[in-house]
Amino acid sequence: MRNYLVTLRKEKNLTQKQLAKKLDISESYYNQIENGERQKRMDITVIDRLSKALGIPASDIIRYESEIKGE
Repeated sequence: MRNYLVTLRKEKNLTQKQLAKKLDISESYYNQIENGERQKRMDITVIDRLSKALGIPASDIIRYESEIKGE
């Protein structure tokens, strides 16, 4: 599970549905990303969209991803 996504999303007072809409993806697809069921390694397009939607640098998301993968 990508706990950092849950935390960031909640800090912005967004539901999964609201964030998925901002990312222009389905809620179920976003849920799978957040739970680590899809995109074991997020592609740059998703990282860029998340960065903009959550108002954080893409480099932070990349760092979080590296930490959860143990790299």
